[in-house]
Amino acid sequence: MKKPKMQGLVMVAALAVATFVSASDDVQKVVVSTDAYNRLVFPEPYSTIVIPPEAELRDNPVPTDGKRGLLIRPADEADPFSIFIQLRSGEAFTVKLAPESGIDAQVFRYRNAPDLSAEPERESRPKDRWIADIILSAFQGARPSGFEPAGAPPSARLEMPNGGTLKLTAETQYRGSGHVVNIYRLSSDTSLEVEPRDFYRDGVVAVSLEGDTVSERDQPRMIVVEVDRG
Repeated sequence: MKKPKMQGLVMVAALAVATFVSASDDVQKVVVSTDAYNRLVFPEPYSTIVIPPEAELRDNPVPTDGKRGLLIRPADEADPFSIFIQLRSGEAFTVKLAPESGIDAQVFRYRNAPDLSAEPERESRPKDRWIADIILSAFQGARPSGFEPAGAPPSARLEMPNGGTLKLTAETQYRGSGHVVNIYRLSSDTSLEVEPRDFYRDGVVAVSLEGDTVSERDQPRMIVVEVDRG
């Protein structure tokens, strides 16, 4: 069976590549699963990610955590390929992915970057692979497997610690597998910086953001996965 290929995919926050502050000559080599969505985690948001057209992927990659992370899943029997990444500071590096079947989802943290999408460890926390599948489906506008539509969660307003009011406009809610998936659109009259940890509370197991800046113009979506107590 012919494997799908990306059509010259370039995932960028801005197509114009900024001048590099530094570029590492070292290529980061990472074994990744073809059976699940793997996560690449960075210490700061990226400005540019370039994936070559010959890369064989199951689906389009999905940015998470305000562009501090990327969900990616190679196609079955995909050949190794390299990804070029430039961070917002200008630092640039290359990650070579070696697809392998029969292994769990992998997490690569560049320079030991903290995983902002992970709740503090709990024994009952769901598997990363399950969470990644849910978040990917939600960002793609699809119903997560094992979940059913349940209307929309309540909209809300949050007073941020550093000032400013954040508006959470409810879009969709799904229930199933003992959990609730809430999808919000974030907005604010003033420019605010946000990160997933701003939205954790008891019962929340994962938060993922499309972007880390919220304003009248920048209105990223947010996915919240939490334990269903209803």
